[in-house]
Amino acid sequence: MTKYQVRSRELIDIVNEIKNRRLIMSPYFQRNLVWRQIHKVDFIKTILLGYPFPQIFIARGSINLETMSTTSCIVDGQQRMNAIHEYLKDFFKVDNKFFSELTPKEKEAFLKYQIPIIDLDIDNEDPEIIEIFQRLNRTFYALSGIEKLSTEYAASEFMLLAKFLTKEFKLNNNEDEDYLPLQIDPTIPKSFIDWALNKKIKFIDKLLIEEGVFTTYELTRQVHLTFTLNLMSTYISDFYNRNDFINRHLEEFAETFPLKDEIFEIIEMASSKYIKLKLKKKSYWYNKANAFSIMCLFTRNWDKVKEIDEKEIKEKLESFEQQIPPDYQLAAKEGVNNKQERLIRNRHLKNLILGE
Repeated sequence: MTKYQVRSRELIDIVNEIKNRRLIMSPYFQRNLVWRQIHKVDFIKTILLGYPFPQIFIARGSINLETMSTTSCIVDGQQRMNAIHEYLKDFFKVDNKFFSELTPKEKEAFLKYQIPIIDLDIDNEDPEIIEIFQRLNRTFYALSGIEKLSTEYAASEFMLLAKFLTKEFKLNNNEDEDYLPLQIDPTIPKSFIDWALNKKIKFIDKLLIEEGVFTTYELTRQVHLTFTLNLMSTYISDFYNRNDFINRHLEEFAETFPLKDEIFEIIEMASSKYIKLKLKKKSYWYNKANAFSIMCLFTRNWDKVKEIDEKEIKEKLESFEQQIPPDYQLAAKEGVNNKQERLIRNRHLKNLILGE
């Protein structure tokens, strides 16, 4: 049974521990930051009014006997501590005032706010910490399907490749000053980290993150990770309904994924081709369903696609957009993740671009 201690600490002490890197705010098992501005403002108002909020759970970690110090991590409370951090940095206003615009008395009251803490007497690399995190989130937050899969299959090489492609985990290259051990999942095999350190992502992250396929909120909820897992699964299998094949491949390629080099290269090349089309921002072809279909077409037919000039592909897509067939239009708007709709879009695009 995990021992724990309930106490309160001044806000300024917690902030200083984060600043001095003695408390890790975003350890490897944490979900992405999903709070919007309205949530952050409302939370900061709670502190300014002196009202209480639920406890923050912290794993004390083991003692470094040489330095006689510990590095703790936040198990639950990342969103709240991030809101505090951003408010102190003047990233947003509350009641039309930045933190720097508060009176000295108001600042002091904010910094001396008593934060309820539950200190867990557990090593921050103990597998039990993930179980605690998952139970807390089942109780207080609604994790999305992909967030649950991301945690459950964290060490699956199939998942690791998708996370690597979408930059959903951080690698230690021994040159990154911001690197902290707790930000790397200890269950990731060293062999995969060594492999990933020898790969350079140039295009897939630019396509998914910078070209407008996903909104900022969708990125925080790892929707692009689901997209990539489905892209990989469709490449090695065939079209299927919704996310049906993802779990199968996560299980099948849990320990090793022989096709990871091939898939890495084909997705990078297809993404590069896509970007070179130079489509307009908010193009119809950056709709998630259309983007998925184009990437499936490019990756599954690369030997033919690579020979076609980008200008020609762009002209065909823009011409198609002027008079979209009713069945394609519907398949790109409703039930977009159903197998039948994916097949309809693929059939039209294959005929349009490859003449098949």
